Amino acid sequence: MAVTFTTSAGSAGGVQSSYALELTAALEGQFADIADNSVSTFVNETGAVLAYGGLGVVNTAGSVGNSVKTIAATTDTVAGIIALTYVDETATDSNSRPGVKDDQTVNVLSKGVVAVYCVEAVDLTDAVRVYHSADTGVTSGSFAGRFTGTAASGKTAVLGGARWVSKTSAAGIALLELNGPDFSLTADA
Repeated sequence: MAVTFTTSAGSAGGVQSSYALELTAALEGQFADIADNSVSTFVNETGAVLAYGGLGVVNTAGSVGNSVKTIAATTDTVAGIIALTYVDETATDSNSRPGVKDDQTVNVLSKGVVAVYCVEAVDLTDAVRVYHSADTGVTSGSFAGRFTGTAASGKTAVLGGARWVSKTSAAGIALLELNGPDFSLTADA
């Protein structure tokens, strides 16, 4: 069902006049709404493209205090989700995912609802797990920084301070609510 708005006299001239009641498609890192979001500016100093929708953590090897990278270990300090920002639409990471080039600013969402890619079906009651190490030999698309509901020993961690607000019946986009900035990571053994 869609809410339809009609124009008054004259033509709307390309103005969208019909809006869906719920988000039916989204991209990794896209905000789900304009509610009480908290976004911080970081810098990509990794020498590589940071994919949108991945879990960003503090890059202690960076030259500035607000340097961010994709999660690589359960001991990393979580900053939030790397938010979709159209700075350069041609940048892709080593897995052909769009993202932010090296030496560019990165928007990181620490509070709010964002679209992320889940490598399998997730339900509202599932724990939020993130890959800190790729597991693509076992599960397709399970790159570091992507999400799942099932533990993979030595590859995933439970992300405290986050919960699912939509579910999927297979791999795909789900909405994740972040309640940062105080996140925790608990390794799956």
